[in-house]
Amino acid sequence: MTAIEDDPHKLGTYLRIMKAPAIDSIFSHLHHKKRFNGSVLVMQEGETLYKKSFGYANMRTKENLDEHSAFQLASVSKIFTAFAVVLLQQEGKLNIEDKVADHIKGWPYENMSIKNLLNHRSGMSRYMAVASWYWKNWRKDMSNDDVLKQFIRHKPPIFFRPDRNFNYCNTNYVILASLVEEVSGMPFEDFMQERIFKPLEMKDAMIFGRGQGMEIPHEAEGYKAGRRGYYKAPNDYIDGVWGDKNMFASIADLEKFDEALREYKLLDQEHTEMLFEPGSKWRKYNYGLGWRLKRGEDNLIYHFGWWRGYRTCYIKDPANDLTLIILTNRDHPGLNVDYWKVYNQILDT
Repeated sequence: MTAIEDDPHKLGTYLRIMKAPAIDSIFSHLHHKKRFNGSVLVMQEGETLYKKSFGYANMRTKENLDEHSAFQLASVSKIFTAFAVVLLQQEGKLNIEDKVADHIKGWPYENMSIKNLLNHRSGMSRYMAVASWYWKNWRKDMSNDDVLKQFIRHKPPIFFRPDRNFNYCNTNYVILASLVEEVSGMPFEDFMQERIFKPLEMKDAMIFGRGQGMEIPHEAEGYKAGRRGYYKAPNDYIDGVWGDKNMFASIADLEKFDEALREYKLLDQEHTEMLFEPGSKWRKYNYGLGWRLKRGEDNLIYHFGWWRGYRTCYIKDPANDLTLIILTNRDHPGLNVDYWKVYNQILDT
């Protein structure tokens, strides 16, 4: 073993010196070509190799992005909702094999387990489709309680018996956020703040719903491409629903969270490994608890997100002990970053 391989500090320094310039050239080129406006983090062997922001947090004021700019994580929020549920299991307050009806009063789907929600094997209907029938006040933001009441009251049919099949559905994670509230006795946003964000010193992170009288410090506003350039993405009535989306965090926050996963800071090793267990036996592209899984030679762990001008990427490569996180606040179909292409370029550096 060489002196560098034997000393983690020297190895981290070596990796940064060798890889950081090559990684910077990838994202600088994308930014120069107007294909990237956002923040990026690359970690390997427990070391931060590269962390940088490009472009504007606010295109009107020309406020620059930095490592504390808070982005809407979109579906990457599901990673944190699942983490909260497994944290409650570690504390003995639930078991993911429990039936949802054991914890949510009036839940009409008797044979549905918490685990079925976590790994998208519940067969649930999309809450947006259900709301199109039953939500009449389109000018008022819908909340998680409103979603829960619609499913309890109207019992929309499920697509298949629980655990019979896989179907990715945002409803699962909305209901999981409500379940966290029921089990913990705390509002979901308070639980996340007190039990996850504060202990990990994720100072820019928050659960946020439009129309609830809150503001986001250091917000990176979301933009969509139009005929005359970029415009601020509009809100609509489901922007008050969270668990499936609506977590905001900075690249600095996610750096701390990734360190916590690696070092078992909140979840012990047993419960952390639960997150990455495939929920479907035969699927190559699988789903664990809040994470997508690509099974095969590379065994990648990842999740992508898209919502209201934001696009997000969180890839973990256990074989190479590599993490890639990309947060963007500008959505331009046809010009957006190809996450897998960038990941492969970084591997080749």
